[in-house]
Amino acid sequence: MKKILFSLSLTLPLASQVYTPPSGGSSSRPSGGGNDTVVRSKPQPGPSNNKTFGNELPFYNPAGETISWNGSTWAASDNRFFEARFQKYLNEPEESSEEAEKYRSTIEEILAMMSPHRKGGPVFRDAVALLPRASSYPGDARLCDSLSNAIYTAMLARKDVRGTKALITAMEKEKKRVIGEADWKAKTDRDISVGDSQPVGGGSGGGNGKNKGGTNGQATQTGRGVNSLDYLNKQKRILEIEALKKGHQLKTEIKTELAKMQYQALMVQFFLQRRFEHVVMASRFYNQIWSDGDGTLYLDDKSDLDKMFTESLGVSPTVSTLDSLANEAMHDVNKGVEAFLFLVEQDELESASKRLSESYMIGEFMPSINILARAKKRKVLEFVRGSYVLLNAIESKDFDKAAEQIKTLNGQAKDFDATKAQSAIAGYTRASNMSISMAKQHFAKGDVEKAREEVQKAVEIWPQNPKLAEIDRLVDAGGSMIQLRNDFDRLFAEKNYREVFKRQHELAPSINNDSDRQEKFRQVIENIGTIELAIKGSEKLGLLGQHYSAWEELKPIYDRFPDDPKLNQVMTQMQGKASAFTNALDRANSLEENGNIGSSLSWFYRAKDLHPGSTRAADGIKRLVDRALNLN
Repeated sequence: MKKILFSLSLTLPLASQVYTPPSGGSSSRPSGGGNDTVVRSKPQPGPSNNKTFGNELPFYNPAGETISWNGSTWAASDNRFFEARFQKYLNEPEESSEEAEKYRSTIEEILAMMSPHRKGGPVFRDAVALLPRASSYPGDARLCDSLSNAIYTAMLARKDVRGTKALITAMEKEKKRVIGEADWKAKTDRDISVGDSQPVGGGSGGGNGKNKGGTNGQATQTGRGVNSLDYLNKQKRILEIEALKKGHQLKTEIKTELAKMQYQALMVQFFLQRRFEHVVMASRFYNQIWSDGDGTLYLDDKSDLDKMFTESLGVSPTVSTLDSLANEAMHDVNKGVEAFLFLVEQDELESASKRLSESYMIGEFMPSINILARAKKRKVLEFVRGSYVLLNAIESKDFDKAAEQIKTLNGQAKDFDATKAQSAIAGYTRASNMSISMAKQHFAKGDVEKAREEVQKAVEIWPQNPKLAEIDRLVDAGGSMIQLRNDFDRLFAEKNYREVFKRQHELAPSINNDSDRQEKFRQVIENIGTIELAIKGSEKLGLLGQHYSAWEELKPIYDRFPDDPKLNQVMTQMQGKASAFTNALDRANSLEENGNIGSSLSWFYRAKDLHPGSTRAADGIKRLVDRALNLN
């Protein structure tokens, strides 16, 4: 999956893979035709060495699931381009029309016809004949037409190569004929003017120079035999034929290489466009067109595209490599769709959305992606939108909205993990609140500058912190300590000690150097602190189911501070849960006051039975026993 994602990260920033010529070079094209493919063996110079097909080569980081491109880094599944395309896909209906089904069946038929495992071998002509039918489907984007044209161009090149080979064979035959004539002339050519004379430069004997034997000597004069112009012309002709033959042989090799390069360029384009079925079809046609077994991709050894295969992916850049990667990509996409369907059934929408987005990014044009029912895709659409809302809320520091969105997402998906988001919200909230508290203290001391700095920090951390309203109130009041002191006096007169305790950090600086108010303030803080400590202790006992102990622990504090509203509320709640025990104690105390020692002792034992650890019941029993003994 990482190999496929790395390869396909090339296509993520583009709506579709379109060749962009390098800037600064000539934009003219050869006049040989519109189907020519220009192949550069070396990358064009530029400010970046990380380029391919004229575009900067993006880098995919599998560890962080990020893609770096043109100096920017973003999450592979979280950027505006991908968000727009993915949400559009989630709203699209499935491709279930009759035309779409015919297209998919045609592609399957072509792949079956060209399969090396087909009984009787691949059927090349019949498979090529089906390409125009597949190209008529709009979703194909005429790519099958492009493949047909590439196959036609390759077959024309092969036909031209065969003609050239026939011509070379004829030239070789002509060369042998000329060599034969030259050899015959060198061996048999004689001087026709001197039948009985010695050869030029002759020796002794022979009388008047006539050849007694009656045979003519081999001609050695200039213009005859190996020195004749005809013989020299034949040598020149032999060299010309050999040169022409070599030229045609080189032309044949170049045509073959160019045809392969054009065809391979189309295969690479299919792969970068994520048209994996077209890659497999092109690969199978390639092996039928060129059966020499040479499937090496024509890439510069130092190019980034070559490095992507050899260094990053660890595979050799061949036609088989593209075929293998395409098949692996199709397999991964199909498995991802299967996982998506299962996760949707389990209401695990976070994992389902990730699996579907991964599969969509790799195989946007795969049948398994396109035939997914819109109803199933819509199940994750709301979750995906909610996820983007959460990300935007955290990014814009709207932590109230983020916390609300976390609750919504938790209700939608069983597997939603909000740990990181909640931790971030808690950290920023705490830091902002701390700065606000510090600002209040500085305001109370009259240090406006330091208070302003703390408020600025709080605003930067959490611009919409509700507690900033308290700072606004302080600022509106001019930061006056008199106003705060008046608030303290009013709250104390109203016996609203809870509010004094709540605003202790705000009110404390306003009563500095006032011993009477400070003593009142100290008593309120200590008493409320004692009450709060007792309430927390009783609540812990209540959580453990020890309601009798909780009530008994809280009762002495209640007796001291019966007017505290929170203590009253908690005591009322505990009274209901410990009613059996409290009723027994009340009955025992009432009977004891009336002098009915026996009955009172019985009810104390009843309370002791309900709560064996009760100190009130134990004290009552001891008191009544001592009293009974004294009476005796």
